[in-house]
Amino acid sequence: MIKGLMTITALILVFSTTWVSEVATSSAPKVSPLGSNYFPNVPLVTQEGKTVRFYDDLIKDKKVLINFMYEGCEKACPLSTAKLALVQKQLGDRVGRDIFIYSITLDPEHDTPDLLKAYAEKYGAGPGWLFLNGKPQDIYI
Repeated sequence: MIKGLMTITALILVFSTTWVSEVATSSAPKVSPLGSNYFPNVPLVTQEGKTVRFYDDLIKDKKVLINFMYEGCEKACPLSTAKLALVQKQLGDRVGRDIFIYSITLDPEHDTPDLLKAYAEKYGAGPGWLFLNGKPQDIYI
């Protein structure tokens, strides 16, 4: 199952990179028909140990890139995280202001906030890029 999710994540990353490029050059506001009835509002914990709500705090009225990873992953995760680091670099100070990046662990029982913080630092994650953990039943909805 995790291998399949990682493949989907890699594909999303490729399409997300194209979408971010389009968003970065477009001045027209994008309105999503999807709202609080569509996205779960589960609590998640950042690499800093702060509790946030998925819909209310992270995605409501924001442009976001979301990927799935886990600290112990040796193949797809390092590649997708490195690609996101390049996207972050290309977008510059827009990350955390206009666009937000969220990396959600697929191994919530292992990936503590401290491990996620070290992982984020390893890839140079700056403001606007959060690494998130939560209860397994909330992540695997």
